[in-house]
Amino acid sequence: MTQPAPSTNPIGDDEGPSCCHHWVIQPATGPYSAGKCQVCGESREFKNYVEASTWGDDKSASRTRNRVVEETVAEHIEKDEEE
Repeated sequence: MTQPAPSTNPIGDDEGPSCCHHWVIQPATGPYSAGKCQVCGESREFKNYVEASTWGDDKSASRTRNRVVEETVAEHIEKDEEE
């Protein structure tokens, strides 16, 4: 009994070599950002959040961000008054 020769291409892989994507992703302005591959031009959307979190609904992060902004503004005001 003879055995068939091993196949070099898996079944259904007739597309040839695939692209090693280099994605350029637009800035986050919502839950998704558009991205485009610089190599082959393929487009797709990327999530701007972690599954366990919700977009724009984290009040603690907002409070922290506001505190940092207030401190930075206060530092700049103090520097301006010293000059």
